[in-house]
Amino acid sequence: MIIFGRLPVLGALLVTLAGVASASGCATAPADRVPAFRPAPQESASVGVVPAGGGVASTVTEPPASGPRVAFPWRPGRPELGVQVYWADNAAESPELVRLKARRIVDYVVGLDANALCVSFPFFMDTVRSSAVHAGPGTPTPDRLAILLDEAARVGLRITFRPTLDEKNLVEANPLDWRGTIRPASRDAWFASYRDFIEPYLTLAQRQDVATVVLGTELGSLESDPRWKGLAAHTRTVFTGETGYAFNWDVFVHTNVVMPVDRVGVDAYPELALGDDASVDELAAAWNTWLDKKAPGAMPNLLLYEVGAPAQSGIYRHPANPYNNGTPLNEVVQQRWFAAACQMARGRTLAGLYWWRVDFHTDPGIADPLRDRHESFIGRAAEQVIRDCFGVWGAVR
Repeated sequence: MIIFGRLPVLGALLVTLAGVASASGCATAPADRVPAFRPAPQESASVGVVPAGGGVASTVTEPPASGPRVAFPWRPGRPELGVQVYWADNAAESPELVRLKARRIVDYVVGLDANALCVSFPFFMDTVRSSAVHAGPGTPTPDRLAILLDEAARVGLRITFRPTLDEKNLVEANPLDWRGTIRPASRDAWFASYRDFIEPYLTLAQRQDVATVVLGTELGSLESDPRWKGLAAHTRTVFTGETGYAFNWDVFVHTNVVMPVDRVGVDAYPELALGDDASVDELAAAWNTWLDKKAPGAMPNLLLYEVGAPAQSGIYRHPANPYNNGTPLNEVVQQRWFAAACQMARGRTLAGLYWWRVDFHTDPGIADPLRDRHESFIGRAAEQVIRDCFGVWGAVR
C-alpha cells in the first residue's frame, strides 16, 4: 500500500472554519463540469463549530441522518464489495465536523453500490528499530472513530477497520525501509506495545458490532513471528468478530506463512508486463497468472484488501508506485485495470475486494478528475467501473 499525501478538500457542504486556512492540493472544479457525485438537496440542521484556539463559532450545515442505504447488504456467502477509506485525523476538527465528513463519505460509498467499508488509520514507530508503537497526530481516537462506524452502520455497510503502520518517517530515514522491513530491537516489547495500542480499538469494535478487525498489514519482516499467535489469542478475549491479516502483493503468492487469523487478504498490486494498449481480457489473464502462483482456480476465502492504480500511462508495470511529475493523465488505463481486477475476482469467486482509496477528508461532490491526483478514481471512468462491478456482482444471490 502507498499512502498518498493528498491534502483534505473542504467542499460545498462545509463552511471554512474561522482562523483555519483553506486546504490546497487541487484546483477548483470548472463551472461547466457536472460533479461526479453531489448529494440530493435535503433539509439539514446547522451546528456551531468553535475553531481551534477559540474564537467565534462558525456554522456547519449537517445533513440529516436519512439518506441512501446499501442495495445488496452483505451476509455470509455474499462477497464483500468495499471501498477503503483512509483517515489521517485532524484533532482540531470538532465531532460535528467529523460526523459531517463521515456522512458525506459513507453516502458516496453507498452510491458506488458497495456493501462494505474498511477504514484504515495510521499508527507510528519512531524508527525501524523501535520496540514500541504509538498513536500520532493522525491517529483517530476510538471515540472519533466511533462516529464513522455509526454512520457506516446507519446505511447498512459491513464494517472492517485496519490499523496501518505509517511508513513516511521510515522511508525518509532510509528509502529502502518501509513497514515491511521493520526490525524491532525487542520483539517481545514490540508485540506487547502493539497489543496495548489496539486494545481500545478492539473494545470499540466489539461494542460497535464491527465485522472484521485486520490485525496487521504488510508487516513482512514480522509475519513468521510466533508472537502473532499470542496477539490473536488475546484479541479473541476482547473481540468476538472476524480477524484478518493483509499480505503485500509481492510476498503473498510465495509465502508459506500461515497467519493465526480468520481471513487472509492481500493488498493487490501485481506488476504486469503489459503496455497501455492491453485489453481488459489481457489484463485479467495476467492477473490470473499472478494469482495462479499461489493456487489455481476458485479462492472463495481470499479477499483483495486493496485494489487500485493511478490514471496514468505505464502503471500496469508498477501500479503501487505512481509518478506524478508531469506524467499525463490517462483514465483509460485505470479504467481497464479496475475492470480486469473485477473480472478476475468474480471469475475466481473471491470473498470480495476493496478499492483503494477514498480519503476521509475528500468531498466527492467537488472532485475534479482533470486536476486531482492521479491515484483518485472519483469522477473518473474507473468510478463507473466500480458501480458496474458491484451492481452486477452484488445482485448475485
